[in-house]
Amino acid sequence: MKNLQEASDRWKKEGTEYKTAINEWLDIIYIQKENPTTECPEETRKDMGDYVLEQLIEHNNNGKHKEFRDLFPPDNDPLSDILDDSMWYKVRKVAILDDNRIIAKLGDYYEWQGVYSIKDDEITLLDDLIGFGFSENKKYFAKVYHAKIEVHEGWDGAIIAAFDLPDNLTIEQLQYESIEVFSTGKQVVLITYNGIFVINENGFELIHGSLLADQETEGDEEEENEEENEEYEEESKYQFLHYPHAALSPDDKYITVGSQSSSHIVLMQQNQKWVETANIEQRSSYPNIACFNYKFQPPLLALSSCHFSRSGTLGVFLDKLEGLQASGYDMDSDALFVVDDRRWIFSMYASAHGFYLGSNDGYLWLKVSDEKSHYTHIGGTIMSIDVAPDRQHIVLGTASGQIIVLRWENITPVEGKNNRVDPYLITNLPVVDEKRYLFRNGNEPLIW
Repeated sequence: MKNLQEASDRWKKEGTEYKTAINEWLDIIYIQKENPTTECPEETRKDMGDYVLEQLIEHNNNGKHKEFRDLFPPDNDPLSDILDDSMWYKVRKVAILDDNRIIAKLGDYYEWQGVYSIKDDEITLLDDLIGFGFSENKKYFAKVYHAKIEVHEGWDGAIIAAFDLPDNLTIEQLQYESIEVFSTGKQVVLITYNGIFVINENGFELIHGSLLADQETEGDEEEENEEENEEYEEESKYQFLHYPHAALSPDDKYITVGSQSSSHIVLMQQNQKWVETANIEQRSSYPNIACFNYKFQPPLLALSSCHFSRSGTLGVFLDKLEGLQASGYDMDSDALFVVDDRRWIFSMYASAHGFYLGSNDGYLWLKVSDEKSHYTHIGGTIMSIDVAPDRQHIVLGTASGQIIVLRWENITPVEGKNNRVDPYLITNLPVVDEKRYLFRNGNEPLIW
């Protein structure tokens, strides 16, 4: 690059040209409901990626990240090759608190895991904390440590419950994935790669998964999986799960569980035990995520399964859930409908307008079905979604090491018109890219 200002001018000029062209191209699909007659516009700034990242680091080191943002408005498209790299920590879970602090959990079960607290430009790694979760109304927060779980009333509030881990194993032995908190704060659902457990003051119940002694090896694929996870199984008596996931309904009535080799299973509590009340064959190959939505009317349950291009997300009407035995592949029940039939979904959030769906193609979707799709393209797999109490901010965590804060603009949407307000976003929503935080392996966090 000749100089910083010339690079900035090119970044802005080509960026707005590209975003305008691709938004108009997508409007043909989503507004006019037609197939474009031209090829999809292409990003022209990929040769700038290394230079822009170097300048981002330099400006952060000099305390000038705000100046950098003015020069280079955030945009992942020119950096896609750089961001698709192991140098970035995965941001696996995000939450935004009442005081606008952001809490973020970084890292997968097989690598370093830690939790950061972010307040404006102050980014703090929290000692010894491995993960966190919260009740649907954020009244209670569970904090996960090496060998215990503590539940607080509010993030900074008093501890109202404390639990040992199942069989006195460590969280590293169980291989932690995530945690859900009951509305009372007195129970949690612990999701690990060695099983899914409900934990309360009386102990724990394994609600998905099995003991190793209960399993018999069947075929080469299971043998391969056993070899792959041999080092973990030596430390645990539980069978290793792929894609373990669970969702707790806001009224604590249902828990949906699943993993790669299961169907979608919905549990209810009977006689102090969680038992199956619905079993739904997945739309695609491997169940990987679920989400209850009591904000939408009628209440819904979304169930996603993945297999690259054949991934799909089912919707289930909650008033038809109990006793349901159905197939998402055959769509053999009027309790089922299709939310999305194309994308590999990694994160979900319940909205009064449907479901926010975070996809591996970098898109954040807001939809109930394909009849009306609202979207924002961020870039990088979207691993976590949260919405602020003011309903004006959306916080996203991505696999490319980023926390992205979007702000809703208060405009009146116009039917049949693209309502974007940010010239540097691919979107049909009135959202603005407000701030980004980036986490590189072994380096100080960056602000953009």
